[in-house]
Amino acid sequence: MATLTIADIDGEDDLNAAFAIRREVFCGEQGVDEAEEIDGLDPDCRHYLAWLAGDAVGTARTRPLAGGIKIERVAVLKRLRGSGIGKALMIRALADITAGPAVLNAQLAVEGFYARLGFVSEGEIFQEAGIDHVRMVKRL
Repeated sequence: MATLTIADIDGEDDLNAAFAIRREVFCGEQGVDEAEEIDGLDPDCRHYLAWLAGDAVGTARTRPLAGGIKIERVAVLKRLRGSGIGKALMIRALADITAGPAVLNAQLAVEGFYARLGFVSEGEIFQEAGIDHVRMVKRL
């Protein structure tokens, strides 16, 4: 496999690449309304892109909260899921968090993925964008 690189988003072209991945994964595959996916919070976030052989193939963002940092919008193109790209994005995002805890709202289908990275589920299952989620926390 070609070398995987995780980089901070640098400029509008990179941000548009991240939006394209998010639209494909969340809107196209999962039926999330684009107005909900592109939520207006992106200017307040730190964004990451996963690059493989010159192509943007995954993305994530982090957003400061009063009590820590929230990891959001973790998405990998369908054809590359299971290849370690999501894990690499998460490891990079976690490495950049200097004040914890790290929190996220995990879709139930990927709760185990985040648990393997040290996140612990808290609270009840809830709906977000019509999809079952659970809040997860990792104390840093």
